[in-house]
Amino acid sequence: MDKLTQHELIAYRNLLDKLEAQLLDLKARCVQLDNTIKQTENQCFVFEVHLFPKRCLTLSGYLEQVEKTYRSLCDAINKQRQNVLIKHECERFIGQFQVLLKLVQGLENGDAKLLYKSYSSLKEQIFQRLQKQYDYEHRLLNMISEQEDLLLNSLLKDKAYIKEKIAALKVRYQKCNTFTQKLEFQLEEIQDD
Repeated sequence: MDKLTQHELIAYRNLLDKLEAQLLDLKARCVQLDNTIKQTENQCFVFEVHLFPKRCLTLSGYLEQVEKTYRSLCDAINKQRQNVLIKHECERFIGQFQVLLKLVQGLENGDAKLLYKSYSSLKEQIFQRLQKQYDYEHRLLNMISEQEDLLLNSLLKDKAYIKEKIAALKVRYQKCNTFTQKLEFQLEEIQDD
C-alpha cells in the first residue's frame, strides 16, 4: 500500500493551511465581483465540464465547488488514503482553483470577454464523457482504498477474497484510465485544430 508517512502528512497539512488562506482570499474577491456582474441563464460563466460539473450563475457558486473539492482533498489526506487518490483530488483542486482565479483576475482587469467563452458541441460531448470518466476513476480509487483498509483489519480467511477484489478493482481502474487518456488525447486534437 502507498500510504502517507508522518512527515508527508505534516507537510500536506501545512500546505492545506496555505491553500485554505488562498481560498478565503479568492472567496472575498468572488463575492465582490458577484455584486458587480449580472449573469443570466443565457449569459453565464462557462467552464469545461470536467472541471465544474455544475453550471452556476455566480462566481461564488463555482467557488463552492472548489471548496467541496478542497474538503474532499482534506478528507483524503486526513484518512491517509493512497497517494494516487490524493494526487487525483489535488489535481482536480488545482485545475478548478487556477481556472477560477484566472477568470477573477481577468474580470478585475476589465476583461469581460472571459465571461462567455463557449465550446463546440463535439468538445462539450467529450468534456461530459471525460467528467463521467473522472468521476468513475475517483469512485474506483475510493473503492480500492476502502478494500485495502478492510484488508488490514480482516481475518486471515477473508484476506484472499479481499485481495482478489482489490486486484479486480485495479484492473477496472487501469481500463478506465486508459479510456480517460484516449478521451484526453481526442480533446487535445480538437483544441489543436
